[in-house]
Amino acid sequence: MEPMERLALLTVTAHPGDELAVAGTLAHHAQAGVHVSLICMTEGHSAQQVHDLRCACNKLGVAELHILGFRPAARGGEPAPGTMATAPALQVVRSLVRLIRAIRPQVVLTFGPDGIDGDPDHLAAGDLATQAFGATDDLRQFPAGEGEEPYAPAKLYHFGLPEGLLRLAGIPGPGTPDPAISARADVGPLVDLKLEAARCYRNGVDLELARLYSLPPAERRHL
Repeated sequence: MEPMERLALLTVTAHPGDELAVAGTLAHHAQAGVHVSLICMTEGHSAQQVHDLRCACNKLGVAELHILGFRPAARGGEPAPGTMATAPALQVVRSLVRLIRAIRPQVVLTFGPDGIDGDPDHLAAGDLATQAFGATDDLRQFPAGEGEEPYAPAKLYHFGLPEGLLRLAGIPGPGTPDPAISARADVGPLVDLKLEAARCYRNGVDLELARLYSLPPAERRHL
């Protein structure tokens, strides 16, 4: 009898703290026995943020964390050296392809074309991860290195913030239309765990995320 394939979920984010947007999804799958991995494209603005990211991942049950070490980009202005915007895209995609081949997730989760809020790093991380998702079994463009095997994940999901949830929290912005959401997980029982992960960040989470987490429990369970 052949051994069962390991169930694995990979999430690609841009900054420390981005994982909190899908904290319930990560914890839900980790508690179900899925091997949950996270690739964070930047190292944030300080070593403290990296420490906080590791703390949050530990709380959420993330088994494998990879930080690619890019500098965060500033909104507006010219792209700075060391950011994703100035890195050779093909090399970055190659790095992601290698990690996906090693992790072998059935599902990859990342930012969609809107980056949720238009942040340049969100846009870049989502675009690069989406390119890598479609290229992991392409041996012509990305020959397999030692110990590598081509691999094709089954599904790619883009995450966003539902319009209805933003309205409940009084947060302006288009959000993701509720009918466009194709996959949901009941993460209601994990609200307290998600709050624990958010508290890992010594400088706090951003204002909008804090407002989402301050919703009444009945609404907060949908986060």
